[in-house]
Amino acid sequence: MKRFALALIVAAVAAAPAHTDENSDRCFKEEGEAAVAACTRAIQSGKFSGEPLAAIYHNRAIELRQDGDYDRAIADYGQAVRLEPEFTGAYAGRGLAYEGKGEVEKAKTDYRKALAVAPKYDDGQWAHETASARLKALGGN
Repeated sequence: MKRFALALIVAAVAAAPAHTDENSDRCFKEEGEAAVAACTRAIQSGKFSGEPLAAIYHNRAIELRQDGDYDRAIADYGQAVRLEPEFTGAYAGRGLAYEGKGEVEKAKTDYRKALAVAPKYDDGQWAHETASARLKALGGN
């Protein structure tokens, strides 16, 4: 799922030599703690803004959510959608994190937001499918 989620944004980051570095590359290539650390260094570098920075926050959030660190994941997904309000994958991912915490109503809200935004990135279809399936499973269509 992680590799699929942000192909378009990753390509944008990699295509702009002035806006990529070893940490951002490792953020998307590594997994687990190594990815989180690389994403954190990329964020702290101050080299990124807009969509590339949103992608970095989103990727770190995926890793944190998969590790069960739901609060930090929710914060990072929030940063991603503040930077890029049309980031359907971040809404769906945050919904999964809220669901992991047992905060079903907040999860449903984010799933509905994911469905309300037209897919813009490669993860848009995944986000819509995930949000729709989770809302159905939670009885919140």
